[in-house]
Amino acid sequence: MAMPRSIPMYQKDAAVHKLVTKIVSCLPIGSLSETDRSFFKGADTSDHVVSTKDTVFHPQGGGQPSDIGEIQPQDSDGSFSVKCARKLPDSQIYHLGSFQNTQKLFNGGESVAQNINSATRNYHSRYHTAGHILGLAVKQLEDIVGTVSELKANHAPGAAFVEFRGLIAGEHKAAIQEKASSLIQSNLEVKVDWWDVQTAISRGVALPEGSAESEGNIRVVDVVGAGAYACGGDTLARNP
Repeated sequence: MAMPRSIPMYQKDAAVHKLVTKIVSCLPIGSLSETDRSFFKGADTSDHVVSTKDTVFHPQGGGQPSDIGEIQPQDSDGSFSVKCARKLPDSQIYHLGSFQNTQKLFNGGESVAQNINSATRNYHSRYHTAGHILGLAVKQLEDIVGTVSELKANHAPGAAFVEFRGLIAGEHKAAIQEKASSLIQSNLEVKVDWWDVQTAISRGVALPEGSAESEGNIRVVDVVGAGAYACGGDTLARNP
């Protein structure tokens, strides 16, 4: 029987950094299939993977690095240090980490408190929001730079980029920088919403494969007044 999928609370409200939830499973990393273990490169043989009913930990993916933090039992001492979270192909979210006391592992149904590292989350969210601002800046300069379409992006610090289909001449770099800076200085509100597919398309939102869906709706990050993206990641409530 398949395990119930974790509810991604970070997609509903990215401002929530602490959550009380229940353990679904707690497994030694070595008990996973070879395919599933391949998602956790660099894991120690003593590490465990923990799944919970819901989670505030954003898993690595969508160009955004994983959250880190702690999962602590509600009624006993000890702590589980989360090194990373990954969403597997079956949509189950696993938290990889190590126990402070290996004699006190989690049990199914046990209540635990999740607490992500807020400084790391905010750092990643700034990069993610900046990537969307850059993409929107290029889109708003279509009359100058020409028609291009955004292909993919990486919002990881030290490796961030936005890739477009089409040619953007180097001479437009200053104009793009100026437009992006203008959007940032405008301090626009960044809203997360769920739109039906028709609404998203009518508002010019590209729908890449893997867009986050809930009951047929698409999760959208709307930089109010500038444009919107189909996005499953975490962003700031205002421009970076």
